[in-house]
Amino acid sequence: MFNEIPSAREFLQKAGVFYDADPDEPDMGDGTPTSENLNLNDAFFWACSDCEHVPDIAVVEVANLFWRYGWCGILYWVCNRRDMKRVEFKDINRFIDFVRHEEAVRKELPGSSQRAYRNVVYTLGEEPPK
Repeated sequence: MFNEIPSAREFLQKAGVFYDADPDEPDMGDGTPTSENLNLNDAFFWACSDCEHVPDIAVVEVANLFWRYGWCGILYWVCNRRDMKRVEFKDINRFIDFVRHEEAVRKELPGSSQRAYRNVVYTLGEEPPK
């Protein structure tokens, strides 16, 4: 897993989840590259040109979610960041619910050995127990 921003950023860049950077475009004003925007076109709404900036403080978290869950982890992070509970598309909601439930399990059972043999059942579309 990722613990440092440079390796997490490199992973996300190589995975192609960011918009391509324009070399002539200035940075975000704080030295952060403008290329650290997640491409979310048509992810939450039809015919929507959309992105979400990933600040340095969140790069490691986003990389770890992407490592564990792929694109579903990215969608989960964006929904949490935007305080969105549900979106227009049912499949996207299922992806987000899946990660939400799995992250609740990871919180309850932090060790992979604990999770490996624990039978956990949940229903997508329902909130995980607190």
